[in-house]
Amino acid sequence: MAIYQLRENRVWRPFLGGAKLDALAGRSEGTPGHYPERWIASTTGTASGEGYSRLTDGRRLRDVLGRDTGVLVKLLDSYSRLMIQVHPDDGAAQRLFQQPCGKTECWYILDTQAVDGVEPFVFLGFRAGVTPARWREVFAVQDIPAMEAMLNRIPVKPGDCFLVPPGVPHAMGSGVFFAEAQQPSDLVFRTEYITPAGERLPDEALHLGAGFDAMFSCFDYRPSSPEAFRVAPQGDTILSSKWFSIFRPRPGVCYPAAGGVALVALAGEGTVNGVPLRRGGELYLDEDFAISGGIEALAFTGPAAGEGASLV
Repeated sequence: MAIYQLRENRVWRPFLGGAKLDALAGRSEGTPGHYPERWIASTTGTASGEGYSRLTDGRRLRDVLGRDTGVLVKLLDSYSRLMIQVHPDDGAAQRLFQQPCGKTECWYILDTQAVDGVEPFVFLGFRAGVTPARWREVFAVQDIPAMEAMLNRIPVKPGDCFLVPPGVPHAMGSGVFFAEAQQPSDLVFRTEYITPAGERLPDEALHLGAGFDAMFSCFDYRPSSPEAFRVAPQGDTILSSKWFSIFRPRPGVCYPAAGGVALVALAGEGTVNGVPLRRGGELYLDEDFAISGGIEALAFTGPAAGEGASLV
């Protein structure tokens, strides 16, 4: 039974952003750069070895726990649109990469802003009429406007929440600050060679070494409604699913920590079981907990959380 205080853990990505993460950490907002993600209480790593969270004394959380948390939690700040992407399901992750899980993920929108006159949005799921052959055709010539036109474009605002199954193509738009809970995997197939910074990616950065036939087999080509993935928060519970849960803890309420809880403070300051916590701080909790003071926080749990999400 323990509470672990963690360092800020930023991760390189091909899209641009991160200014709101700087502000959350108490620094002035800088120029958008290639560190637009902060991984929270992470026992998951990237192919390059980034992503593992460390305690304030420098030890890796994964080593201290002696296990994985079962969930990957992120805060992301997009100045540029993310690249169009898709994630494999569990079966494909095991078959193609010998990894235990693919990626179901959830987005909870915290803040938005227009960037260069473009209002915040997300591309999510195929529109009607998309076939595997046509999707590969536009990919082959890198017709990005045609790719975008095949996807649902959904305006987003603070408080919106979406559950994204594996196989569903997606790309968060510019000007969105959001929290993400996902299965603990960094498997990302991309359909764009040119990054928002103008750099060209090699084939392997798109298909991850599995080949393009395998990559395109992972897409779910069925059409979907723009609202098909929207989640309806229930009070302080933002989402409860068999993969992960997200909730806003209230001061003075004791919460169970079976399986562990990742906690990040978005505003205010106070204590968690007597441990000081202020805006931008993060903890991993292996004991039941209660917060006090003026902390506004998000809490994330792994697969033991619940069964099924509440969808609109």
